[in-house]
Amino acid sequence: MGLLTAPFRGLLWVFEEVAEQADQEMYNDDAVRAELTDLYHRLEAGTLSEEEFDRREAELVERLEEIEAHKQGKRGRSRGERR
Repeated sequence: MGLLTAPFRGLLWVFEEVAEQADQEMYNDDAVRAELTDLYHRLEAGTLSEEEFDRREAELVERLEEIEAHKQGKRGRSRGERR
């Protein structure tokens, strides 16, 4: 049976790796923080209206909060799994 299931285990490993990479990219707060910094620079330079700034800033702050909540939830599950 081991030889028959080996390809499937390998395929499962690949899918798990892809999912892990996607998760890391989706919940990377560095990109969101960089976009927020760019937003502040654009407001200061006058290339962005205050209305647009307020709208985008609210979206980015909300995204940062989602990322933080995801990280907290993931840490909590990791601790629980170790026990």
